[in-house]
Amino acid sequence: MNECVCALIPSTEHSMSGHPESPDRFAHMAGWAANPPYTGLTFISPQPATHEEILRVHSPEMLLSLEIACSLGLHKIESAPTYVNSHSCESMRLMAGAVLQLERLIASGHAKNGFAIGRPPGHHAGCAKPMGFCLLNNTAVAVADALVSECKKVAVIDFDGHHANGTQEIFLNEERVGLFSMHQEGIYPNDGAMSDQVMSRIINLPLPAGTGDEIFPLVTQFILESWLEKFQPDMIFVSAGFDGHFADPITGLGFTTAGYYNFAKQLKGLAQKFSKNKLLFVLEGGYDPLALKESVQAVLCALVDQKMYPDSFGKNPFTQDSIASRVKLIAYVHNLI
Repeated sequence: MNECVCALIPSTEHSMSGHPESPDRFAHMAGWAANPPYTGLTFISPQPATHEEILRVHSPEMLLSLEIACSLGLHKIESAPTYVNSHSCESMRLMAGAVLQLERLIASGHAKNGFAIGRPPGHHAGCAKPMGFCLLNNTAVAVADALVSECKKVAVIDFDGHHANGTQEIFLNEERVGLFSMHQEGIYPNDGAMSDQVMSRIINLPLPAGTGDEIFPLVTQFILESWLEKFQPDMIFVSAGFDGHFADPITGLGFTTAGYYNFAKQLKGLAQKFSKNKLLFVLEGGYDPLALKESVQAVLCALVDQKMYPDSFGKNPFTQDSIASRVKLIAYVHNLI
């Protein structure tokens, strides 16, 4: 059994000059597939997702419209702005395919955990439309695949700085999928509010700007531990956006590289306890290239039980109010405490 399976999908030809979601995000990770940063990591060469695999979660009209848009060349297709060019369909299929292949290796027991390190991201893409830099919902495609093969239930934990609105929409009425989304309040896409909770299966925790690493152990203790024990997933997916790092230009959160490392260790422990180690991270946001690289590397370090990871940024410089009461309120609403 492989300990940790990974894929690196830089999608170098999916690009728009001046756009934050660009190949520049991967500037510091280019050599990882050939020379992994840690022992215990195995990088695969993925294949593109098929029409049939994508259509489990996206409408035929959406897929057709994306293909037509890509054939027209570089332009914006949504106000975020989300863009495509003539290479974007190939890029989105390859990223979705990478997540699928890692999911299958983990769900079938051929690997303990994994990380799909690629772009374009996915968690804003809904059933019928791309949005928020996202073309296909990569995590959702793989979750749907897991449900038709090895898994009866799946949990998705999303700690990107923005709400997982696309993932929530796709699985809103799917009783076999649980979603926890932790994100900054009052920013794009302007939903995932405190009142947006669904029957203890979909949990939203909006965070005030400046929130730092203290949120991670609180969430683990008061929400995730009890939620996963009740839901009993066969596999845990983590939509891992690192735009919550305090060095990132997109959000106002205050997470650090060390915080991501410690949270990844906590999530690995939860997977050992509740999903037979089956844990897959899928990259979402993260737009400072060095902070992204070091955050991803810290997660990889945690996944293979290493302790040494680079951290060029140090501690959160923001002032922050206590978030404990908000976490406990959400836990109370969902009967978790």
